[in-house]
Amino acid sequence: MQNMPGRWMDQQQQAGRRLCLILEGQHEALQPLLAARDVSGYRSLYAETALAELAAQGPVILLLERMNEPALLNLLHQPGTNWGWLGSLPSEDLAAVARHWRDRLLVGAPGEQSLYRFHDNRTLARALAYLDRDHCPLFLGPLISVCYWHDDRWHCDDNPAPDEYPVPDPAPWLSAPNPNAEAILHANILRYLLAEHSEDLVALVEFQDPRVWLTQVLEQARAWQWRAPEQLEFLVVRRLEEATGNSFIRWQPKEEEAPQDHFQRVLEQWKLMGKRDE
Repeated sequence: MQNMPGRWMDQQQQAGRRLCLILEGQHEALQPLLAARDVSGYRSLYAETALAELAAQGPVILLLERMNEPALLNLLHQPGTNWGWLGSLPSEDLAAVARHWRDRLLVGAPGEQSLYRFHDNRTLARALAYLDRDHCPLFLGPLISVCYWHDDRWHCDDNPAPDEYPVPDPAPWLSAPNPNAEAILHANILRYLLAEHSEDLVALVEFQDPRVWLTQVLEQARAWQWRAPEQLEFLVVRRLEEATGNSFIRWQPKEEEAPQDHFQRVLEQWKLMGKRDE
């Protein structure tokens, strides 16, 4: 067993705490772990939520009884696969901690919700590195301590005030920066352009690397503080049309023009151009 998680688990058990494992639902270790437990020893975290139909694919929380379970040992020897993380609880009752994470699973307004991947050790690590001490209990809830892999080593963090808490609005952990966000945004935009504007994208490839072009366009979006999805879509698609066609928009903001006013003015300009071309 790896030294750090082994010592941490020993310390938690010596303090009278129960150990649990948060595991990615598609991991090969899940089935042997489930087979060794009755239904009181685990919870599907998508169950009893709007994602209940996907419960079989979603993350699971399991109580750990034996530290020498082969499936657990295999996980601890392969932390770089980002399978999840370990936690400690005051009792064997999983109801409170399952309820806690289910409440934090979906983020955003109804109809525009997205998943918060709390079961990913990288997500957990970013949140804990970002949150101040007063906000950690709101994030970790009933968990007393956590142990997780990040940046090529094991980390352990204690919860200063374990308890059940409502989800704050706004939830501070959602502001934790994601170092991969830029790469994900680039990939998603290029995938969208390939699906919806493939002819223009193919034309662009003939004389410019789309990745370099997109980097320049997104730098412009940042400079203008155009962050909303509809603003990014408009800027990227119209810039692509300009790069591969004859359309031309007066993009530059006026002096002291607010970002939203700037966007609305450019949008109206583009709509008028379309009417003139009809």
